[in-house]
Amino acid sequence: MFFSRHLYIVILCYVLLILGVAGTGLVLIVTHTGIIIGCLIIIISFFITGTLVKRLNKSNAKLKLFFDAIEDKENMIQFNEYSGDREMNALSRSLNRINELLATAKSDSQKQEKFYYSLLEEIPSGIIAWNSEGKIILANSTALSLLGFEQLVFVRQLKQLYPEIRDFLQQNTVQKSTVIHSIGKRQLSLSLNYMKLEPETITLLAIKDISNELSEKESESWSKLTRVLTHEIMNTIAPIVSLAQTLSARPQTDEKVTRGLNVIREQSERLMEFTASYRHLSYLPDPIKKTFSLTTALHNLEILLQSDFETAHIRFTLHSIPNDITVEGDEKQLSQVFLNLLKNSIQALEGKIGGKIEINLTRCEKLRIYITDNGKGIPPELQEKIFVPFFTTKTEGMGIGLSLCQQIIKKHGGNFYLQESQKGKTVFVIEWPETP
Repeated sequence: MFFSRHLYIVILCYVLLILGVAGTGLVLIVTHTGIIIGCLIIIISFFITGTLVKRLNKSNAKLKLFFDAIEDKENMIQFNEYSGDREMNALSRSLNRINELLATAKSDSQKQEKFYYSLLEEIPSGIIAWNSEGKIILANSTALSLLGFEQLVFVRQLKQLYPEIRDFLQQNTVQKSTVIHSIGKRQLSLSLNYMKLEPETITLLAIKDISNELSEKESESWSKLTRVLTHEIMNTIAPIVSLAQTLSARPQTDEKVTRGLNVIREQSERLMEFTASYRHLSYLPDPIKKTFSLTTALHNLEILLQSDFETAHIRFTLHSIPNDITVEGDEKQLSQVFLNLLKNSIQALEGKIGGKIEINLTRCEKLRIYITDNGKGIPPELQEKIFVPFFTTKTEGMGIGLSLCQQIIKKHGGNFYLQESQKGKTVFVIEWPETP
């Protein structure tokens, strides 16, 4: 039992004393031997009863204080274990011990919560959770980054900015998924689930950027198509070239026929050269990676194209970098990427007065290289097509430049995309996932 025998004896003594004092007072009053004294004795018995009640209420008051602290999630309260009352000291020790256990359990719960939140921060997908009132209770940094928010408090913020998400959330399917277009023309996969935590329901929205996956599948499809086409075209044209050479070399062949055969041979050879150029898309070799100075490589390209810049009256700026930046990759392939991009910018500035090309390098978690020019820009309806093989906006060219650049960057584990393009400003971005 919680209370000791000592407490029972104390209570019993109090009860006997109260009964004895009150009985004596009643006897004096009933026998009329001392009415006034009897009344005083009864009053004294009331005081003794009050003392007993006060003693018993000490335990109740301490328990009430303890439970109120638990309800308010307050674990810092401590009870005095060294008072003059032995029973109160025992009760205080027990309550303090329970308090310590609750504080330990709370600390373990907070550690576990922090651990799970850290795990959510590490996963590549975005996670948003909100309660039945629409209040966001969790949103990891990936989700905020994909949706372009610094902070999310209520789910209505999502619905206001993204009508696609609003329509998606208004569906009645218990478990559903969809794909939407988001910031920067990325494609996001959404998946919705519900978690029942009495007494409310938690809604979980998973967000994943699938742009790279779709781009890789698209590149793989183009590569397969290009491989088949080049193989078939080369196999078909090669015999034509050989036959034209053989027939034109025959002495009895008419002069007009010979000229015609020579034209067929020349056009076939030109077509073979044209077809061979597309083999770069399907037979791009794996990069031979080694650590090299990206800063030095860009300075070398600046020197290489110096005459082109001067001829076109273009001001080229490679923004100064505090430290020499090194990367791990195939220097030849990456130099070709930057050379193609710079030549594209030069062509975009053709005939423009005050043309400018800038390269900016930034380092914050990722290495980002920004190639900017103030040319005429790329029309919005063409921006989604510029990385498609065979597509070109130029009167001359075969449309493999940007597609090839993108494949090279992807083989290095990076990302290459058009950040923005309008009249007077076009920005291409190359991202490296990690830097040495």
